[in-house]
Amino acid sequence: MLATVCTRPLDKFSWTSLEGRTVVREILEERIPQWTNGPRPAQLDCWSQSLAGRPTILIASTGWGKTTAFFVPSLILQHLVNHPKPQIPQPPSSPVALVVTPLIELGNAHVSNLAGAKASIS
Repeated sequence: MLATVCTRPLDKFSWTSLEGRTVVREILEERIPQWTNGPRPAQLDCWSQSLAGRPTILIASTGWGKTTAFFVPSLILQHLVNHPKPQIPQPPSSPVALVVTPLIELGNAHVSNLAGAKASIS
């Protein structure tokens, strides 16, 4: 007979759980209503891992949506600072993301995308 070991309390919130992934989708629908198709499953996987504090590497082809890989977790955390949810631990008051791009123009495009999503940039 095999036994399953639970390594966390059942009532503890996890970004990688179905509940955590649902919270991400709900916040995105509220913050970016024009994104009608919603995220790809692999994007949702990437964000869940990042929000859970796990190191994440994303390698994908041009046009796949890699830019969202770094700005969506920041957007989610920023949203939760302003609109806390009781089941989710309080995020840092000023979420930080460091993005390194090979071209100045690409960095400027990222800043424009973030500003369009009403993210706080400094």
